[in-house]
Amino acid sequence: MSYDLYLWHGPQPVTAQRAMAICHELARSQNDSVIPDAAVPAFHDDLIARFPPLEALSDDTIDDSPWNMSPDATASRIILSIGLSRVSQVGPTVEELAAQHRLVCFDPSTGVVHNPPQTRFSGSLLLESCNGSMIIDPRPEDLRSQLEQLSQANFYACLERDEGWFVQVGIGQRAGNVPDGKFALEYREGVADRHFRVLADDLDDAVTLFEDFAAGRDAFKTRFAWVKY
Repeated sequence: MSYDLYLWHGPQPVTAQRAMAICHELARSQNDSVIPDAAVPAFHDDLIARFPPLEALSDDTIDDSPWNMSPDATASRIILSIGLSRVSQVGPTVEELAAQHRLVCFDPSTGVVHNPPQTRFSGSLLLESCNGSMIIDPRPEDLRSQLEQLSQANFYACLERDEGWFVQVGIGQRAGNVPDGKFALEYREGVADRHFRVLADDLDDAVTLFEDFAAGRDAFKTRFAWVKY
């Protein structure tokens, strides 16, 4: 059994849904969705300097390797196959180097995508989900797409304008024991005393909340019977 990670260079953050589609293409050796970039071989060189490929190891040291197979690298993507017992050993290094080289790092087993750090200006919008997706200044279609991916594992999404100024939606026990079929909507205006919550019956309510907030509209404040949270 192995723990697989897929990495590639991307100029824009990708959603978990898009990352999964790219991952499936790469698994079929279809590389049209990714482009060559110097950051990819640079990441590979840094990684194998810390964790050499299997072919570089002796019979005495090969059992200490975290790799089930040596890293599979091209000019545009890298596929890692890590032994399950060694994930804690190599995983943090992979994420650290991916961020350093500004590569997307995707875990298809959980659907979590780690986008590289992005330049974000004051007042811009940041859409985040529990699955690790991050989109700066999302389009209206991005809002609905992300909210439609809510699940018991991917249990919340948050749209933030500045620190402490956000709207959020969550489902299930991990979002505060939200009853089945309900959506916990929240908004906060900077400080804890201005944090409100309400339960809604329909995903469209969450979409409308996010759309209003993104457009700078206050209509959502009177649409629901908010209570302090």
